Amino acid sequence: MDMDISRKEREVLKLLGLVGTWEILTYLCDHDTGSYRHFRACISDSTLNKRLRQLLRSGLIEHHLTREKSKKEWYEITERGRKFTKLMISQLKLL
Repeated sequence: MDMDISRKEREVLKLLGLVGTWEILTYLCDHDTGSYRHFRACISDSTLNKRLRQLLRSGLIEHHLTREKSKKEWYEITERGRKFTKLMISQLKLL
């Protein structure tokens, strides 16, 4: 079996092992959307900012911002992120 994985796939796997990544992904998978304050409870601001940027670059989450009467900002898990998170959960249950 060919175990070659792309650079992008390796980066996503590394990202999964970093502090805060799993908390963000599982929260969004369970709740569909979340704001910055939802994640601050368990992750420091500097780590949270880094993780959100990395997850955005990897295509696992999306950032949304509206400025109607008031500013509203939230994050949403992408379909790719949802599939990835559910796959990881199912694999962990096998351990």
